[in-house]
Amino acid sequence: LENFRLFHLNSPGGANVEYHYHEFCKLLLLISGRGGYMVDGQRYLLQPGDVVLIGSRSVHRPELAEDSPYERVIIYIDPGFLQGFSGADCDLLGLFSGSKGHVLRLKESQRKKVFSLASALEKELSGDSYGREILCTGALLRLLVEIGRAQRQDDALNPSPVTPEDPRVVEWMQYLDRHLAEDLDMDDLAERFFISKF
Repeated sequence: LENFRLFHLNSPGGANVEYHYHEFCKLLLLISGRGGYMVDGQRYLLQPGDVVLIGSRSVHRPELAEDSPYERVIIYIDPGFLQGFSGADCDLLGLFSGSKGHVLRLKESQRKKVFSLASALEKELSGDSYGREILCTGALLRLLVEIGRAQRQDDALNPSPVTPEDPRVVEWMQYLDRHLAEDLDMDDLAERFFISKF
């Protein structure tokens, strides 16, 4: 029922999270942690400072090392809010489409700006000063615009997903991704891809 909500989370190591999806979009700023992130059947290797953009209904989960502290800022955002503030020169909802991949690796100057804006948003959200809601909305919009600008630069670093070496695995993952809403049966999948269901 909210336009957005921010969480600053710090786990001593890794993240044991099952695959899931949300009705809202998810923006993740990785402060620390080693490992990867699965989004819609694609695995991305992450570095601290990376931005992960996950669209509404995208199936995802973190796969971060258990021996590494996992600190991140997560902002859940209502797609209607993003659509309402989008314009001809600024498709905020499109940032989460995955058309340029789901991970953006910021340059140092961009990283400082984006993480500073996220910190300012977090600080404003924790208070109750006059005009808080307006300033929080403005801070989030500025953060999203900066991410959009970084994403659209000609030399933007959009890491490619890591592809499994076995082409059968790739074919199987693509099939599952196209048929997630259907009732899938293990025996049928095993027969279709000529592999044991075990």
